Amino acid sequence: MHWLKSLLYAAVALAVTASACHAGSLVEISGGGDAEKSLPAYLARPSGNGPFPAIVVLHGCGGINGVVVNWADRLAGWGYVAVAPDSLTPKGRKSSCSSGASDQVHDSYRALSFLAGQPFVRGDRIGLMGISLGAGATLAAFERDGIEKGYPEKFRAAIAFYPPCSGSSGTMSGPTLVMVGERDDWTPADDCRAMVAGESAIGTSRKPDDRSMVELVVYPDTHHSFLDPNVAAGAGYLGHWLQYNKAAANDAIVRAQRFWERWLEQ
Repeated sequence: MHWLKSLLYAAVALAVTASACHAGSLVEISGGGDAEKSLPAYLARPSGNGPFPAIVVLHGCGGINGVVVNWADRLAGWGYVAVAPDSLTPKGRKSSCSSGASDQVHDSYRALSFLAGQPFVRGDRIGLMGISLGAGATLAAFERDGIEKGYPEKFRAAIAFYPPCSGSSGTMSGPTLVMVGERDDWTPADDCRAMVAGESAIGTSRKPDDRSMVELVVYPDTHHSFLDPNVAAGAGYLGHWLQYNKAAANDAIVRAQRFWERWLEQ
């Protein structure tokens, strides 16, 4: 499909992976019902037959881009199969940044089922990772006694990069790492602090519960999109400020690698 060339070119242009990239490919995840369209996705995998642990990567509101592809390639370089589903194209959308509309929670489980059915994947060692809007879907997909109850396959652990935390209960099904910038004015760090503390906020009522599965990292002097080198100089978008932060991005990469090593390889 036309978007694949674009995202591959973006990945090459960014070239920020810490290890050698493995060639990725376009795959189609079959529909879950007669009326459901197949789901295009970017797949990256290590060399060899495996089976390997795996990770589903959910994109932000702008869809598949160089940041997502680089993360998939980076994960493959670390020894994980990574699949990044495109939740926009099947719905005829180019963006969901204004509407916030997202099918990513359902799509994450479609991708999970796809991975679990591959002979080169360890079905009991599959994680979920999301960026921005996809990070919000990650939290929703991984909430304990939530949507996950309706799906046979389960994620083992999750990472959320600058998610909208305001609507999440914070009670998760397993280890969850949340990373956000202190100066993020789109998905505020204080919303994530309230989530982890179990504090209710406007529109969200949180009951007392165990939230010890969530680790929150807040980066000082850091804005939304701190993973994206395309906004190194900073940029305004829909009334919010986006800016890459090299120090935060590098630290997030180290934390992510350690997290996946701990929860997907043991």
